Amino acid sequence: MNKTITRILIIELFLFLALTQRVFSLDYSPEEQEWLSHVVSLRFSEVDWEPLSYVADYPEYKGVIADYLQILTETTGIEMEFIQSRTWEEVLEKFRNKEIDLIPALSLKDMIGTEVILTDPYISFPLVIASRPDIDFISNTHELEGKRVAVGKGYTSYNFLKNNYPDIELFTTDSVIEGLRLLEKGSIDAFVGHMAVVMDAIKNSRLNLHIAGKTEYVFEHRIGLPPEHAQTVAIFNRVLAGITPEEHNRIYNSWIKMNTDSADYSLVWKILTASFIIIILIFVWNRKISAEKMHIQSLLRDLETLKNQLELKNDELEKFAITDQLTGLNNRFKLDNALENELSRYARFQHPFGIILMDIDHFKDVNDSYGHATGDKILVCIASLLQFNIRKTDILGRWGGEEFLIICPEIDIEGMEKLAEKLRQVIESYDFPEAHSVTMSFGVSSYRKGDELTHLFKRSDDALYQAKNNGRNRVVLG
Repeated sequence: MNKTITRILIIELFLFLALTQRVFSLDYSPEEQEWLSHVVSLRFSEVDWEPLSYVADYPEYKGVIADYLQILTETTGIEMEFIQSRTWEEVLEKFRNKEIDLIPALSLKDMIGTEVILTDPYISFPLVIASRPDIDFISNTHELEGKRVAVGKGYTSYNFLKNNYPDIELFTTDSVIEGLRLLEKGSIDAFVGHMAVVMDAIKNSRLNLHIAGKTEYVFEHRIGLPPEHAQTVAIFNRVLAGITPEEHNRIYNSWIKMNTDSADYSLVWKILTASFIIIILIFVWNRKISAEKMHIQSLLRDLETLKNQLELKNDELEKFAITDQLTGLNNRFKLDNALENELSRYARFQHPFGIILMDIDHFKDVNDSYGHATGDKILVCIASLLQFNIRKTDILGRWGGEEFLIICPEIDIEGMEKLAEKLRQVIESYDFPEAHSVTMSFGVSSYRKGDELTHLFKRSDDALYQAKNNGRNRVVLG
């Protein structure tokens, strides 16, 4: 998406006005004022991590992270002094040696074993899986087991995969672009990294790669300072919490340009029309002298190319038709087909199956209190948590609104109850964006001989209703 100079200037002007207003609108306590009078500047370091941070024009520092640091400077009066580093490991080492005071974009797991206190997260992105075009879709991280996967040396993605997926063969690189180029050459099978950084690198370097899937890990960016800066962290948290959704969006749209494909039926008609014209031309030209034979063969090759493009577009449309666009899970259409398949399989083999119907508790209150953008983030988080904790044979989808459905083949009612209870505990213990605590209620039902699908759903729906009436955040069998 191209942006004009005028639009960029307007965005910067509005950001300046918003920040200036914030300086005069945030009230500090006497203790905070006393503390800020002694904290004149903070040294920080980062690596080239476009579009989050650009360090090539040192000492100038810019990007998504730089804009958030600028908000802190304008609001608190603390100047940020940029110290250059070549690698991420060098940034961490400088912090441990007290050569810098602040790291602006840490995750909870980056500094294990180091004395550091972190702010609340101010922006978050998932870790994604990049692959070559011949691999269309990777549904979960388990599919990378036994494969060669590159990650940045010392990056969060390295720690996440090493600790949770020991069967993945990891290769470390000094930068994201180095790993992506190895992937394009075929030296590795996939690259796992920060969504914004990977997408930006693929686009700007014109690599023949794409995002094939995402992991269940969400990188929540936090600012890290040494323990003696606990008061600074508390002040920063106040400032970050006061950033409006409009300011977040302004920063996001200034630096991150995401291209998304949508179903374009006009392209299909254009291809069909072009194909028809070419066929007519071939028919006419075949009656001409043999000297034009090579030209006709060229046109036939063009027709084959158009045919292949049409087949690819049809594949995209088919995937679009069965996928929930917010969560990336199966949609209701796909779930209905899967249920019919399970019913047919039961008729042939009498193998057990059932469903788990679940609903987010008090989701309307979440939307009312925090806004629909936060509600959407929670839906995406829950989808990832559920996908990561079900069996490989289970079929998960979004049933509608805040309801999710799991189709469970080859399992009895007791097994489904254990699975539902495990999922309930995972959701209950997770720290969600802004809302923090979210729970779900579960209705579990097993298929019985002679059932219609409506009977199966009636029992599960009644059980879910009973779970809600009994206080929510529980599993009930139907």
